[in-house]
Amino acid sequence: MLLVDDSHEIAQAVSFYCGAKNIDCRAVDNGREGLERIRKDKFDLILLDIAMPDFTGIDIIKSIKQDGSIESKNLVVFTASSDQRMLDEIKKSGVKEIFKKPCSLNELTGLIEKFRPTNMNQTLNHRNGIDPVTRILVVDDDKDHLKLFTMILGGEGYSVDAYADPVTALLNFRPNYYDLALLDYLMPHLTGLELYRRIRELDSTMKGFIITATHEQLTDIEDKSQRPENLKVIRKPISNEDLLRKINSILN
Repeated sequence: MLLVDDSHEIAQAVSFYCGAKNIDCRAVDNGREGLERIRKDKFDLILLDIAMPDFTGIDIIKSIKQDGSIESKNLVVFTASSDQRMLDEIKKSGVKEIFKKPCSLNELTGLIEKFRPTNMNQTLNHRNGIDPVTRILVVDDDKDHLKLFTMILGGEGYSVDAYADPVTALLNFRPNYYDLALLDYLMPHLTGLELYRRIRELDSTMKGFIITATHEQLTDIEDKSQRPENLKVIRKPISNEDLLRKINSILN
């Protein structure tokens, strides 16, 4: 599921609820990134806000319609608008339906179930908790490092979700979904340590590594009596082999 909505409060609430229901929900907070994700990836449900700055939900709908692909998208408009003329025009564009804000959790569940895949094996695996994939969350504002970590871990067979922005990573975080978090220390808005502590509030069993080349600011991590449980430190630079050895060690 993809949620495109510039409200961080709505994105956080929907992402957290979906995580508790074992639903893979990705959230983006601007229209241009939302359009890029819609074109690039396949989603079972796309929940699209209309009133966003710069590039609106209407702009996204127009772009997809020009591509000729709107009929193949399970695109649902998520809006508080009462402009009936606009809503009627949206309905004619090829979106699947209009879903009004605010909504109850029961209404949201009903919408998600309507578009849930019907593959029986997939459904049974979710119900029985069968999930052999080891998932790693990587957050680093250096995009070159982010690509490198993703390539190394993906080559080892791990499933990687990578984010350059810690706030976006937190909004998309799913409790009981990831096996390990790999977090850069110095990032805008939230340090790796702050992000890890916020994650642990959502998932108390989460294991993590802080990756850093900054020595003088790590007293709160290097003091083991102050360090959060299951958090270790990796110093840059580090070889690929040593990185994988440390990750395999904490996972096993």
